[in-house]
Amino acid sequence: MRLCIVSPFPPEISGIGQYGWNVAHGLARTGRFEAVTVLTGSRDHADLNQVAQVDGLTTRCVWARDDVPSVGRLTAAIRREQPDLVWFNLGFTAFGSSRVTNFAGLAAPMLTRQTGLPTVVTLHEIFEASPPRALGAVNGRLTTWGARAATHLMLQANAVCVTLQRYQQELQRRYSARNVWHVPHGAFASPEFLPLPAAPMLTPPTLLIFATFAPYKGLPILLEAFERLKQVDPTVELIIAGSDHPRFPGYLAEMRASVNGTRGLHWLGQQTEAQLREVFARASLVVLPYTATTGASSVLHRAAAYGRPVVASDLPDIRAVADEEGLQMVYVPPANPSALAEALTRLLANPAERLRLAQHNLQKMETMSLDHTCARYVEVFERVVGFK
Repeated sequence: MRLCIVSPFPPEISGIGQYGWNVAHGLARTGRFEAVTVLTGSRDHADLNQVAQVDGLTTRCVWARDDVPSVGRLTAAIRREQPDLVWFNLGFTAFGSSRVTNFAGLAAPMLTRQTGLPTVVTLHEIFEASPPRALGAVNGRLTTWGARAATHLMLQANAVCVTLQRYQQELQRRYSARNVWHVPHGAFASPEFLPLPAAPMLTPPTLLIFATFAPYKGLPILLEAFERLKQVDPTVELIIAGSDHPRFPGYLAEMRASVNGTRGLHWLGQQTEAQLREVFARASLVVLPYTATTGASSVLHRAAAYGRPVVASDLPDIRAVADEEGLQMVYVPPANPSALAEALTRLLANPAERLRLAQHNLQKMETMSLDHTCARYVEVFERVVGFK
């Protein structure tokens, strides 16, 4: 089978891009495909038409963010590839910051399907579960209409995959969709228990937040909780890893300036996959202080796969991941620095509980490795094209 993938891709920084990068490489390693080509996007038109071949993948940059004509270039590039199947890895803002650009881009799966090519879409978020206002985006009747219309268009694919059963049920209920598959998000790395940091007298307790940062990721809430935490234990440290969300350029610089001079903060910026393993190894626990979510959290799955306990905001998507996959974590009310500080203090003071949470989640991730995720996609792809 010749597989064509449409996805944001590194160096574009986004959770969806990292998901696409890892799953694309995992699919190439299965040996089930004659060729795997990724049609990627870029913020810079100068990157268009660049081609690279690495680890059994061919990547072609054929579309640009915030560029409506890119949709035409994308569909033309798909036709030139002559694949047996096209997999779109998408979110509602994958193609840019404007509603017009994203609507045009999200119509690409429908346009591809109309050419007769088997088409599969992975939709990482649904409008009904991720209100635009909570994510810092423009809201209103036009946005509502556009998001629902785009969902209808994407549901015209042969199959739509979602990472939460909650989303599958919602699409079936609201849109009468019968072509929705559940593919659990899973971990990008093989489950591996990274030894927890040594006792506090040897290594300071260390918190980790890793994200593509936007206001709804809750960094200001964590920074306030960190200040409270340091009043209890002055040795505690906080690692802030990741980059700005494409819709919020300069956000991290603004946050860093607001706490200039605070001791114990480590601003690491963008991390490679290899660097991320070392970053998680340094952490005593991982914090998800979100005020809103856009689907299943890749950070939660990374933490579980590396044996790191998690403190997270009590939000519907996070609860859904835990309930569906059997994961355990400490929950706190969203946007409550005091409650967050108290929960962090209790968990840092209880190494036995941290170890229990880590071991429990690591065991659950054994059945949600990248190999399991790719096997599930191969099952969907082969069902769509009629392979046995």
